Amino acid sequence: MATTFSESIIKELGLDNMSEDKKVEVLLGIGRIIQQNIILRILDELKEKDKKEFDKFLAKNGSDQEAILKFLQSKIHNLDTIIDEEIDNFKKTSVDFLTKITQ
Repeated sequence: MATTFSESIIKELGLDNMSEDKKVEVLLGIGRIIQQNIILRILDELKEKDKKEFDKFLAKNGSDQEAILKFLQSKIHNLDTIIDEEIDNFKKTSVDFLTKITQ
């Protein structure tokens, strides 16, 4: 899935002609932005008691991405939808921006 996602982002944003090193750099930056947007949405969705529980959970399991994902899936039933929406929002915003600056 990551390769398909990466290829999709590169194609949709018109970054095909970049060097491989530059593509990796751009994709890492894009990933960080999307991840931050997802976290903000998740925090909006979580109830206050779940936020506190999540903080404690992160303190113990902060580096275990799989455990974090399972925790969030147990608290936010539409997590996959939120992730998909944030990816789509990023793509749309980026394509719109690039279209405007290249006109």
